[in-house]
Amino acid sequence: MSPTPSTLLVCARILPGRETDFALWQARWQSALLTASHAVSAELWPTSPPDQLEAVALARFNSLDALRQWRHGDTNRKLIEEVIPLVEAGLVMQLVGRAAAEYAVVNGVSMVVTTRLKPGREGAYRVWANRMQKLQATFPGFLGSFVQPPLKGELDWTTVLRFDTAANLERWLKSDERASMINESADFVGDFHVSRVDTSFPGWIPNDPATGAPPSIWKTACLVLLTLFPVVMLEMRFLNPHLEHLNPALRTFIGNAISVGLTTWPLMPLAILAFRGWLYPEGYPRWMKWAMPPALVAGYLIEIILLWNLIAPA
Repeated sequence: MSPTPSTLLVCARILPGRETDFALWQARWQSALLTASHAVSAELWPTSPPDQLEAVALARFNSLDALRQWRHGDTNRKLIEEVIPLVEAGLVMQLVGRAAAEYAVVNGVSMVVTTRLKPGREGAYRVWANRMQKLQATFPGFLGSFVQPPLKGELDWTTVLRFDTAANLERWLKSDERASMINESADFVGDFHVSRVDTSFPGWIPNDPATGAPPSIWKTACLVLLTLFPVVMLEMRFLNPHLEHLNPALRTFIGNAISVGLTTWPLMPLAILAFRGWLYPEGYPRWMKWAMPPALVAGYLIEIILLWNLIAPA
């Protein structure tokens, strides 16, 4: 029987004025845990009054035996001793099993970063990641982070950040501090990909792979209109006459299914490719910002002209 993944939850209430020291301790705890045998991931959740007054650290191991080995080991014992002067009553709770697994912080906006390191550069990345953790924790709205080293058969590190609002996440993404840290990582990071879960039209318009930010909603809507309009017109001319004998609900469903399918696969990827410099201006020539909107309007006009006489007036 394969080992059952197990979770350890560590929580404590920070003494007033010791928040910075506690954040530094959490970074050391996370770094030490991720080097432990059979550790899978670590999450850090700061306090979020009034509902959550305790700071929380969540560790996942690939087995209960591995979790117990960490919990009763010298490294964890020393780290717990270090944090006791920073928390109320010197009390640090360590919960194992179901209670820990069910703990969650709801709401907020998440960002997922997958990072592939250059060979032999894991040590440098760990040091850099600790600094990044400390930095992002100083930004308004930061709710916590999740770090997972590559699992067996994988190559990428996975980091999940959570902020309370999209605006605060955007502030972090566009900050000079983050840009400086990203520039530093070029020496040991081979490639990375950023994605968020708050885009409009998910699956049709991806986030900017360089910044993780979604394109403007109005730009997304413009491309959807560009690709969907000709499909609907062609359906009205060539498909609808063959479906007149069907119930209107079924007829509409079939038409919508075909429209969504054609828009999702061949058409939207082509539109994104053609207007990429407008959707994601970072790294593209400045002239694209001004040239693409007239090109989009021209596309609308061409479609209207080509389809003007497709359907005879009643």
